[in-house]
Amino acid sequence: MPDFLIVYMAAVEKIITALSELEKDIDSLSMKVQDMKKRILTNSDKEISQLREKVIEVARTESEKIIATAKKEAEEKSQKILDDTEINLTKLKENTKLSFDKSVKLVVDSVLNKGDSI
Repeated sequence: MPDFLIVYMAAVEKIITALSELEKDIDSLSMKVQDMKKRILTNSDKEISQLREKVIEVARTESEKIIATAKKEAEEKSQKILDDTEINLTKLKENTKLSFDKSVKLVVDSVLNKGDSI
């Protein structure tokens, strides 16, 4: 076999070996990329779950504050209505007593005046 053919065959074998190693490296990198992709997705899912829990907790806390504030306001309004009702009831009782006393006096005066005319 001629020398140039031997040199050419050796060069082709080196190229084939280099391409084979390159293909192995590409396959290895592809597997590493797939593994990294899975890890990123797993971490993303964990982060999403943690953020969801935080959002739920913040919403729960805020809703509890809103409910507590509304309850306090309702209790204050209820107490004000109760106080106003008590005041009005006291006034009504006083007016009823005064009216009753006036009515009794009027009836007594009326009876006594009729007695004078008999």
